[in-house]
Amino acid sequence: MSTSSDLLQTTGGIKLCPELILKVAEELIATDPEAINSLLRTSASLYSLLKTYEKSICASVLKRDSRLAWVNVDQHEVLSSQLPLGSSSVTKYTYPWVVEMRSRVNTVEFLVQYDLTDMIDHHAQNWPTLDVPKAKLCQLVMLFKRLSFSLLFKLADCTAGLKETLKIRAKQAEFLESLTTAELASLGVIVEVMGQNYFTMTKNALDKSVSADDRPLSPAPLEWFFAPNTVDLVDVPNDNWIRECMCVFEDLIQRFGPHFPYIFLKEGKDRLLDPQPWARHMLQDGLDNMNAFELGYTMSFASLQSVVWNVFCRKEKCTPADRWVMAKEVVENEMQAYEIDDEA
Repeated sequence: MSTSSDLLQTTGGIKLCPELILKVAEELIATDPEAINSLLRTSASLYSLLKTYEKSICASVLKRDSRLAWVNVDQHEVLSSQLPLGSSSVTKYTYPWVVEMRSRVNTVEFLVQYDLTDMIDHHAQNWPTLDVPKAKLCQLVMLFKRLSFSLLFKLADCTAGLKETLKIRAKQAEFLESLTTAELASLGVIVEVMGQNYFTMTKNALDKSVSADDRPLSPAPLEWFFAPNTVDLVDVPNDNWIRECMCVFEDLIQRFGPHFPYIFLKEGKDRLLDPQPWARHMLQDGLDNMNAFELGYTMSFASLQSVVWNVFCRKEKCTPADRWVMAKEVVENEMQAYEIDDEA
């Protein structure tokens, strides 16, 4: 272990000014936020120096990446992406906060490129679109996704520090009431997009798992859905069951923000039917609660997506039957107004 002053001087004994050390630390943290944990453990003197200037270093790192604009950097306390989601939070201008913000950037960049958020060339789904060259449309859709993910982060982050479901739902309902019709439309549309794409991806994955002789080709990934592992085709979940999964999936996206679909899908499509254990548990728990409600055993909250649409309809003064047409029009008008670099 180094002595307390070793890291404030060279091996030749020349003392290093704290400003130089802080600049080096700042550069390192900007490129690899996780490195801060190693730096803090290196020596007492470096720990003291880095903690003293923690806020200024974090503020400086914030200015280096324009993509941080999409991950709710303005809120003082936000949910951590550490599992289980919702169990902890981080405070602005702290090193754990920098790690969290950079993690969110990676999450957004993963999701905007993933099939789960695909909105191009899906005419049957009637997603928002514009009559512009495809290259420009892709840019506009990409910006729409990032702005929508920013709203999803805010919807999840407004619950930071809360543990009781009733208080969490009340806080999220309050947040939704504060949004404009354009913001509500963006939230509603992006969740519909992810929900429908989840449905399609899951259905395709299940279809591929069943062979011509009515037996699953690869039963192991399905073991958390079925018992026993090998089942007849008639027992394979139908569209209604997948749609129930989709509804729970949408609700978890709005409860935990973009972290949830990232955790669910980050290991690739081959894990779609066998997601990360915590995500799998949350999906199954949601299905159990839905079934218990349908059987009359328990009370249940309205889905967050239905709350989004109810608030949108009230503010837009439209009927539930018209909500998609209205929301699509609102989003398309917003996309039309986006300022993008045509040269990009």
